[in-house]
Amino acid sequence: MNPTPNATPKPAALASPIVELRQYTLKPGRRETLIEIFDTEFIESQEDAGMTIIGQFRDLDRPDMFVWMRGFDSMDARK
Repeated sequence: MNPTPNATPKPAALASPIVELRQYTLKPGRRETLIEIFDTEFIESQEDAGMTIIGQFRDLDRPDMFVWMRGFDSMDARK
């Protein structure tokens, strides 16, 4: 897997003890569309809700797969 170019690693001070791995299988040829929407519409709303976007990845072996990770300060914050 390759991280997307705009996925900026977080410093250790911002590390999240609770991490959620999310994997989406997309319709063929739609991954770049999802990534564009994710970058422009989704990240900010997730961060505003208290989540940390840890990273997003393109699976080079599966062109219809999108993987991302988000972090939380606690299990209560994840609810």
